[in-house]
Amino acid sequence: MKINHFLGFLPFILALNLCAQSSIKGEIIDSSNAEKIVPNAVLITNQQRYFFSDNQGKFSIELRKGEIIDKVVSRGYKPLMSFDAFSVLKMTPAKADNLERVSRHKIDSIVRHQVISSHFSFKSLSRTSISNAVPDFILRKAAEVRLTTQEGFQENLKAVSVNGLEEVVPKLVNKDVYSFDWFQSYIEIFDYRFVSPFHSLDTPLYEFYSLYETPEVKILSFRPLKKGFLRSFQGLVIIDKSTSKFKKLQVVLDGEFKLNLVTDYDSVTGLPKKTEAFIYPGTGGTKLSFFGGGMAFGRIQKKNPEGNDAQLTHQQVYYDVVTGDSISPYPKPFTKIYEPKPGEIPEEYWSDFEFAFIADQKETSEQLEAYIQEENIGKKVNRISAFDQGYYPISIFDVDLTRLFKFNNYEGLRLGAGVITNESFSEHYRLGGFAAYGFKDERWKYGFNGGLLLNPDTSTWFNAFYDNDIEEVGMNNFLTDQRVYSLFEPRLVNITFFYKYETYGLSLQHNFTPQLMTEFKVDKSSISQTQQYAFLKDGILYEDYDLTTATFGLRWTPNYTYSKVGKRVYVNDKSSPEISAQVSQSFDGVMEGDFSFTKLSAKVEYEIPHSWGSLSSIELGGDIGFGDIPLTHSFHAFPNSPNKPNVLSRFSVAGVKSFETMFFNEFFSTKLATLHLKHKLAAFQLSNTIQPELIFISRHAIGDFDNPGQHQNISFNSLSKGYNEAGFELNKLFFGFGLSFAYRYGAYHLPKLEDNVSLKFTFYLKL
Repeated sequence: MKINHFLGFLPFILALNLCAQSSIKGEIIDSSNAEKIVPNAVLITNQQRYFFSDNQGKFSIELRKGEIIDKVVSRGYKPLMSFDAFSVLKMTPAKADNLERVSRHKIDSIVRHQVISSHFSFKSLSRTSISNAVPDFILRKAAEVRLTTQEGFQENLKAVSVNGLEEVVPKLVNKDVYSFDWFQSYIEIFDYRFVSPFHSLDTPLYEFYSLYETPEVKILSFRPLKKGFLRSFQGLVIIDKSTSKFKKLQVVLDGEFKLNLVTDYDSVTGLPKKTEAFIYPGTGGTKLSFFGGGMAFGRIQKKNPEGNDAQLTHQQVYYDVVTGDSISPYPKPFTKIYEPKPGEIPEEYWSDFEFAFIADQKETSEQLEAYIQEENIGKKVNRISAFDQGYYPISIFDVDLTRLFKFNNYEGLRLGAGVITNESFSEHYRLGGFAAYGFKDERWKYGFNGGLLLNPDTSTWFNAFYDNDIEEVGMNNFLTDQRVYSLFEPRLVNITFFYKYETYGLSLQHNFTPQLMTEFKVDKSSISQTQQYAFLKDGILYEDYDLTTATFGLRWTPNYTYSKVGKRVYVNDKSSPEISAQVSQSFDGVMEGDFSFTKLSAKVEYEIPHSWGSLSSIELGGDIGFGDIPLTHSFHAFPNSPNKPNVLSRFSVAGVKSFETMFFNEFFSTKLATLHLKHKLAAFQLSNTIQPELIFISRHAIGDFDNPGQHQNISFNSLSKGYNEAGFELNKLFFGFGLSFAYRYGAYHLPKLEDNVSLKFTFYLKL
């Protein structure tokens, strides 16, 4: 009976034995220098399977029954074909590198034919964990993905969760560990841009060599052409010779942070099948965190990573692939879409998938629950997310951080507060207001507003507002300029010439697409002066006057991508150009309006990134007005030189897009064109915390002023001869502070040399 039982189980025992696997782990080092590791070595088995050593020279392999390591090859080393122990493999440097170089043309041909179609749909699961000194951060995402020529890569996220957190903030939806497409010119790793080995740039930046070849596969090794090229990778790629497609790709990075990423590709579709990525602290200088700020939860690296042994592990799979031209993009033109579910995603949801890695393998620990509660992590995450937009949430209100503190020459110190209701109050309408007090002019400013959300998909809001405040003379604000948030507004400190206004009106905001936003506003304003200025019309002097105005503005960002989280739309990724245009018409006699005039404005901003981390930027702007335009509503070129006698007395704060040598109130225009050119070099890595940036700047303006005789009790120049200045900034020398120098030349060069010179400090703070 026992023998029969044994014979019955024998087939199962044999099957288990045949399928048995053995694990081997080790590291590969240079035989001539035990401290020198060998990354990107290829371990080849007798069953023609291929494994890589990572960026630390380590490997971990599951061998099948009867499978052994047959050979180890690496660029710059002799092949290793005998093994005493796998814990440490020593490779001997080769005297000469006789590898065959692969042409850039060949690489480009493979990349062009990597995918069989331009239309795909598939599903994705990812799990990102971060281990450091606090309980583990675990982020999981489940998504349905479409890849089309019309909209590119789109994710419809079905579930997003972080262990211990009940709510999902937009940052968790938008943040990607790495770029999906490695075949574009630039890819991003945790918001840091790198040149892809398979870029389409004109300049060759990588070299490829054939490392190993069989009738079935060809293994290529690649590295940057120039040493010290920090924003680049080294790696390996396995090419399937029967299809001329990637089978497997490894990239490693050992610099500001360390990265090891391996992707397996489907031999038929050419799409990724699975990716595993590891990120560790490196030499420092960059922050790597899901939330930023001072939070350790979700953080891999601080600027100074000493003593930080954190590790990020990211696993992702793509499955259920469908291909064909019949696949259309999602009807909503967003890169990411997430309709949040109430409460935390239950663990059972993740356990239902057939992929074992996605399940947590354990319930949320008591330690994590205690940490989340004690450190108030949930509220901190929400506050950091709101803080990025310039708000601080308190209950149903978001406090407007831009209104807390300001300083200028008219109001002196201005203290204030502004609030707007958030989604905790209502998802369908909002209420807001502000109040501020100037200690020099001893006057309160205040305003109220309300909005009704008509269509969340197009961010269509109907708004009503009332403001009683001051504005700079000659300022021309674009309605659709996105909120630019800064704790400190540099140029505002030096402004001297304001007017007072009391305005009420209605506006309609609507996005035809996420990339094309528009706003239409009608308002009635009562204007009064802070200086002895008067406008002459038909023999009558107007110091105070009323304006009835209609304004339409649009902003087009064709290369921006957007995400929709709940009922709100957020910017997912910014890429130039940015194009804004606006038309404004003031009506004489309508609702007691005193003047009739028209204003047209447009501007284009374009950035050109370069492979070495430098950046060139161009901003071209134009304004024109005609009719009875008072000086308050004319144009200026953003002057930023205080009206003081010498260079040191004018030492102040440089603006972001201003003419540093142009004196305040020196020029006004009814026709104006400006050009700003900047070239920023890659940051100088003096230390992890001191990384100054050198920017070369050239600014130009030309304009004219119609009917200057209408403007009484004031004198100013036009820009008809063309204004020029050049200079440089050395930014972020210490705690965000730097220095700015500019020189005024050309037709408006002043007789006294020091009047043409600007020396200021700069302040750039990124939280």
